[in-house]
Amino acid sequence: MSAAELNSIAVSGAPAHVRAYNDEALAFQDALETYKAERLEDILQNAARRHAQRPFLTTALPNGLSATLTFSDVECASAHLARYFREVLQLKPGTVVAVQSPNCIGYVVCLLGILRAGLILSNVNPLYTPSETRRQLRDCKAEVLIGSTLFADSIDAAVEGTSVRQVLSISLADFFPGLARHGIGFLLQRVKKLERPLEIRHVTLHEAIQVGSQFSTSVGLYTENLSADRDSIYQYSGGTTGTSKGVRLTEAGIVTNIDQFVSLAPGLADLEGQTMLLALPVYHVFGLFASVIALRHGVHVVLVPSPRPLSNLKKSFEKFKPTIFPGVNTLFSRLMEEPWFKANPPSLSLTISGAAALDPVIGKNWRAMTRSQIIEGYGMTEATTLLAINPPDSRERPGTAGLPLPGTEIAILLENGAFGAPGETGEIVARGPQLMKGYLHRPDETAASYVGGWMRTGDIGVIDQDGYLKIVDRAKDMVLVGGFNVFPNEVDEVLNACPGVLEAASAGIKVVHSEEELHAFVVRRDASLTAQDVLAHCAQHLTGYKRPRTVHFVSELPKSPIGKILRRELRVLAAQA
Repeated sequence: MSAAELNSIAVSGAPAHVRAYNDEALAFQDALETYKAERLEDILQNAARRHAQRPFLTTALPNGLSATLTFSDVECASAHLARYFREVLQLKPGTVVAVQSPNCIGYVVCLLGILRAGLILSNVNPLYTPSETRRQLRDCKAEVLIGSTLFADSIDAAVEGTSVRQVLSISLADFFPGLARHGIGFLLQRVKKLERPLEIRHVTLHEAIQVGSQFSTSVGLYTENLSADRDSIYQYSGGTTGTSKGVRLTEAGIVTNIDQFVSLAPGLADLEGQTMLLALPVYHVFGLFASVIALRHGVHVVLVPSPRPLSNLKKSFEKFKPTIFPGVNTLFSRLMEEPWFKANPPSLSLTISGAAALDPVIGKNWRAMTRSQIIEGYGMTEATTLLAINPPDSRERPGTAGLPLPGTEIAILLENGAFGAPGETGEIVARGPQLMKGYLHRPDETAASYVGGWMRTGDIGVIDQDGYLKIVDRAKDMVLVGGFNVFPNEVDEVLNACPGVLEAASAGIKVVHSEEELHAFVVRRDASLTAQDVLAHCAQHLTGYKRPRTVHFVSELPKSPIGKILRRELRVLAAQA
């Protein structure tokens, strides 16, 4: 959808004082019946026609070996897989297929095949224990599980007691040429002992695609009579209330969110022919979002199975010379410390930052080192991916989350239930066409996440007179010190600017009743750095009640697979200390 089409839809139903500072946020929630997002099937077919023999997906291993499929190859492989699901397994529209794998060509082929078949994709974190995997499989009622041979032990154990009736195996070696495939398989299984064949009855992805190729049904028929606003992805998230639950996302929401993103970022439509290095996991909405952007705009995606250690990225940067790099604050920070990266930094045209706030100092240093423009986005799984971005032009304001995406309204909700005026701090609420349909099997939690038609994000923020959103912190991470509210993100910025600090974060530790005190967790850059040095730096930049009371030096900060700091684990570290 073009920017002109997005901006032609009038604001409807927003309070006047919200509209006043949300000029960019044009709600088309009431006009969805007249808006039809382009179907994923059409996007893939168009990409295969326009870019047929150009590279689309590459699996890049740490040793420099790689395999690549063209746009035409991916269209063909995903079509055969869709036919296997519908013609061989006889899966009905709306059947759930779970995928548990690291980044690789096979993962993206599977997600496209699932959606093209009119089925529902549920991404499973490959680091889950068997019991965690089993819980998700039961909750989403998956009938098929596609699992990586890297996690064979977990997959074999997780299926028992679930609705899964067919298992497919996927390998990093899939889609490599014959000799290379056998060599990689030998290396992973016999030398490094990282993977093994599944013991449970299964079919390999290669076999499924081959069997599906024997059918000639037009894949477009599988979704022809299905609404683009149907449930398409069950993406599991902690959400605004803590416990992991399935977020019901739609095909229309995914495509719309991408169109919103591109319409507010001039130049993004000119990505054709560029290369994106994707270290973010595809099983996370940020990585999935980046993959579909690449499909829509003719971008070559280099998929890195794991960015840990960061040296795993070295060969990919050298070999493919990417110009687009989606990432998170902690990834940028640690990459700039890598000797190989500093010695030969890439020349990027675009960096997409998300999942957590971008530290202004890290952003400035990243721009200087990579000569890249940065688009910082703010969003959440419940919003498909994005609600707002900082436009990479004269409108950019570092230190903020930028402007609401076209078609999206964002407001501040005060504790008394009123909308906040510009400059007032409160919970961020939003509405727009990219929002989830609700939580799977949880009508009460779905209802609790909305107020008056606005979705509650659980984030604390403020909007200025010009409509720019600034994220203060997560509501659940706020610390109560002596009756004052302290937001750890503000403290983290000060800690990370302290000389001798590589990275740092803070968290509230309960001391008595509801009282808390702030603790700092620091990874040293300079081994001579002392707790007194850190506390003295904080004293210069923070008022008394915002200063950490204790400093813990740690070897690394606990992070989620996407790179978010896990403050709950910081609290555990403090308790152990």
